[in-house]
Amino acid sequence: MSQTSFTLRCPQCCHDLQIPSGLETFSCMYCGARLTMEQFVPQVPAVEGEGARAYYEAHVLQVITDYLGIDKQVTNNEYAEAFARYQDGNAEVFRRLDTAVRAGVYTVEDAASAFLDRLEQHWQEDKRRRMRKNVMLDTDKFVIAVFLVPMIRELKLSVSESYCEALQKEWCARHPKSPFYLGTYDEMTAGFQKKLLGLCFITTAICTHEGKPDDCEELTAFRAFRDGYLKSCPDGPALIERYYDIAPGILLHLDLAENSHKLYADLRKRYLQPCYEDLQKGHLRRCKARYTKMVRSLEKKYLS
Repeated sequence: MSQTSFTLRCPQCCHDLQIPSGLETFSCMYCGARLTMEQFVPQVPAVEGEGARAYYEAHVLQVITDYLGIDKQVTNNEYAEAFARYQDGNAEVFRRLDTAVRAGVYTVEDAASAFLDRLEQHWQEDKRRRMRKNVMLDTDKFVIAVFLVPMIRELKLSVSESYCEALQKEWCARHPKSPFYLGTYDEMTAGFQKKLLGLCFITTAICTHEGKPDDCEELTAFRAFRDGYLKSCPDGPALIERYYDIAPGILLHLDLAENSHKLYADLRKRYLQPCYEDLQKGHLRRCKARYTKMVRSLEKKYLS
């Protein structure tokens, strides 16, 4: 039986190669480049690319407008399902973008700019949300960082990494005081799935922002309080479990906020320092009530 083959163009020297089916790696007979199948992207007719570009531009804003409130669905129990729903609804937009870029009728830089142009126009025109612009910016940036970028990278398209990088660069150029990082779905879910330190998780984040080590006296005191007094309370285990569920989502909101450092400083002044003073004085019940109030207020603000 004869072995089937197909023609691919070397991405290094542009010569056509006859590649036997089933090979995963091989060398170009013209330039000697060592290649893998993953390096080859099928060419797309320009007319198909133009249609794909039009589809992308017509639908890209839906990644924000069709998902108002998804920024609240970032608890340990909600994120995976919300992410799957988000990916199902938006993957086609970026598959079409991939087609347009491969056809040579679009660049990822132009696509990222087109998306942000539409988003900023949306901020100016959308009266339904009744939000200040800075609040809308923080909310939409959160969706971009926690849902959109991880989704695009999860799709593993030929444009996935370059588009995300272009989007981040263009966003930071327009909003230099409100940057975001490029994360992955696995990184996001790892934050929910790892064994967090219960009550001390938010405390740890605040102390980290202040440059305090993980074994500082303050964190040691809070952990002893958690493992001793709080766990022994009738409602203690349930409170700790609830903190575990919601703390990662709260901290994502805090970290991605434009005024993140101010928010952490306010939490320190209003809640954490008084809680620590309660511990030092032996007022354990008061510490529990104060810390619980802080977490519930954060949950109401960011997750309700």
